[in-house]
Order: sequence, then structure tokens, then C-alpha cells
Amino acid sequence: MTNWLRVCTDDSDDNDDYRCTAIRIARLTSCILSILGCLLALLVIIVYKKFRFFTQRLVMYLLFSCLFMPLFSLKNIAGETPACTAKGFFRNLLGVSQNLWIICISVHLLLVVLHYGSYRHLEKIYHACVWGTAFVLSIIPLFGSHYGHAGLWCWIKGETHYENALRILCYYFWLMLLVFGGGAVYIYIVYKVMKRINSYEGTYDPEVERSKLQYKKSIRPLLLYPLVALVLASISTANRIQNWANPGNPVFGLVLGHVIVSPLWGFSNALLFLLNKETLKQLHPINFWHELKHWTKTTFTFTKSIGTATKNMEYTVKDEKPQETANIENQSFGDMD
Repeated sequence: MTNWLRVCTDDSDDNDDYRCTAIRIARLTSCILSILGCLLALLVIIVYKKFRFFTQRLVMYLLFSCLFMPLFSLKNIAGETPACTAKGFFRNLLGVSQNLWIICISVHLLLVVLHYGSYRHLEKIYHACVWGTAFVLSIIPLFGSHYGHAGLWCWIKGETHYENALRILCYYFWLMLLVFGGGAVYIYIVYKVMKRINSYEGTYDPEVERSKLQYKKSIRPLLLYPLVALVLASISTANRIQNWANPGNPVFGLVLGHVIVSPLWGFSNALLFLLNKETLKQLHPINFWHELKHWTKTTFTFTKSIGTATKNMEYTVKDEKPQETANIENQSFGDMD
């Protein structure tokens, strides 16, 4: 590692090296953009109740992982401290979960392409695979205290061959799976989508048009997410390959690119979601304000009705009136559908 990068890893504001200044500004800007983008996208999903649709929930889960990732990339923690270990653990947990959610989206797209239908029953399986795998892979480096100061952030230190192997096992293998496996799946999906759309051309048929519309609604909202992930992952991967090949001579452009894209996953995914034609219409200030007021009023009314029902249920239980209790339960929970 050359002097300029060693100095930059200290995260000191006293550094006047232009490269260190560029890295600090780039990291702070990317983190803020990602946090704001994810918050806005999640607010739109909640206010417009887009979470009722399975494909939108997949995007919501991805955005949740992306929302918290920048919080652990904002600033380094000097020294080998428990805080740095915790930061490294959560950074790896959220980083792996981001990759796995993109892989799940790619798998879902592939399933829809191969056989159009509903795959909501896989939702719990997706959660178990993503969070279970991410948690196990993030626990492993804790044995032996392998989390610590790892260059520009707290992560797996990489001071020994074993720690470099841990980096590959606990993160980069899944990133490579996303880059190469996701890339192959993406190419196949694009090929099948274009073939399917072209097959719809010809004489007008209401059933065919309905199938075409459903098909586009299932594919298009998710199609660009794997592509953007491939681009972002390629930049950070290129920097890591250069580090392994020539660890004593880091390239400033690759390091800066890595610093920019590492927390920028959230902003990129949020931007894809917000630039959807339907979402853009909903983001019109008048439409959004009207919907936000309606959502706030509905949520407040529902919360108040639940509170009233709970008090009534307590009263009826004391008076031992099970029939009235059942009626109140049916009335209050009927509003949830």
C-alpha cells in the first residue's frame, strides 16, 4: 500500500492530499444519496401500498438492505475496537444480503420467463436463504477476531492468507456469482423476453394482449435491477483484483470508483424504482401529497379502531361475554383486508 492510501485510511480531516479529500467527499456524497433515495422509494412503496404485489416486495426487501448499508460506510473507526468489529459484521451482513436479493430477483425473473405464474409461495424461502446465508457468512470471521481496520472501512482485515480466503468465501464468491451467474441469466432473460414479445405480433387477440400486458408488468419492473448490479459489482471487483495482483500500488481511479459505488447500490436501485413510468406519475407533488394525506388519515383511523376494539375486548372479557368479543374481533380485523 502506498503512502497516499495509507494516510487516507486514517480518515483524518487534517489530510490535505487531494486524493484523500476526493475519497472523503465521494464517500459522504454516495452515502447521503443512497439513504435519501432508499427512504423516498420505501415511502412511495408504503404510501401507495405497492407492497401488496410480490414483485414490489422483492424490491422493498432489496431497498431495506441498501438503506442501512451506507450507515456502515460513512466513516472509519480507528484501531481494533468492538465498534469496528460490529461495523465490519453489519457491513458484510448487509453487503451479502444485497447481492443475494439481486440473485433472488434474477431467479424470480427466470421462473416467470420459463413458466408464467405466481411464485408468492417462495417468499419465505427467499428470506430464509438471504438472511440465513448472510448471517452465517458474517458470523464466521468473528471466530478468531478477523474483523477490523480493512483499508477504507471496517471489514475483514485481509492481513493473512486465511483472511483473504475469508473475504472470498464470505463476500466475493457471492459477488462473482452475481456478476457471472446473474449476467448469464440476464442475457437469457432478455433473449426470452424479446422472443416472447415478438411472438405476440400479428392479428389482434384479446387473450394474447392480456397475456402480453401481464407479462410486461411482471418482467419490466425488475429487469434492470440485475443489470445495474452487474455494473456496480464490476467496478468494485476490478479494484479488488488489482489489489490482489499488485497490493503495493493501488490505482487511484479504481479506489475512487470502489468508494463511490460501494454505498451507491441503494441510490441506484431507488432510482430504478422511482423512474418507472407509473411511479413518476405518482411522484407528482399534488398526487403524492393527496395520497400521503389519505394514507396518514387511513393509518390513524385504523390504529384508533384497533385501540377501541382492544378496550372493548378487555371489557367483554371481564364481563365474560365471549360472543360479543368474537363480534368485535371480526369487526375490527375485517378492516385489515
